[in-house]
Amino acid sequence: MNDPVLTLSLETADAGGRQSLRRSIRRLGDFSRTVDLALAQFNARYGVDMALTQRSLTRAFLEWMRQFDAQRSLADRDRRDFSHFAAGMLLSSLIRNRPVTGGAARPKGGDLARPEEALVAFWPEGVFYFEFCITVLDKVLVEQDLEGIHLSAEALELRSWASFRENVASDPDLAIPFLDLFLGGDPNWDFPKAARFRSALKGRMLDWDKRLAGPAAAGT
Repeated sequence: MNDPVLTLSLETADAGGRQSLRRSIRRLGDFSRTVDLALAQFNARYGVDMALTQRSLTRAFLEWMRQFDAQRSLADRDRRDFSHFAAGMLLSSLIRNRPVTGGAARPKGGDLARPEEALVAFWPEGVFYFEFCITVLDKVLVEQDLEGIHLSAEALELRSWASFRENVASDPDLAIPFLDLFLGGDPNWDFPKAARFRSALKGRMLDWDKRLAGPAAAGT
């Protein structure tokens, strides 16, 4: 990730050497510990005092894994885009289940010197969910030897975040296209939960169908 803002460090001291985050994040115990570590960093960085509700976090995790497993057969079509989609599904589940609670940010010196501080003052829980998801996404991409993420200009605009918060309040699934928007992708606003309708995956599926049809077509 080349963007220094809206990121967390998820490096943990493990007893058995390095482990793949893209695998460990799909285990409830590792997931919970990683979220707890990330929230402690977030609280310290922005001067907030938010806490986790474990039951809600577990519910968010289980919901995310059900959605992930239901569509993971599409992952090989475009690993980068499916990783973005999985991060969007996680963001949606966190917003829906609201495992983090707490007060507003307390900016040092009373000034919001950095754009991300204004976002945290506006919606601390939402910014934490977003930071966590994009940090996990970036590390998962690197583990697959894929290029890391890049934030778009909208990711640091308060106006965009106001629209984000308003829309996901009534439909948390819209967190998926908003994450795509904030990462410079191609949002699918009409069918956000369906990976097969994403432009990148749909294009790969068409290419795949053409390859399968090739031999049959040649033999006619």
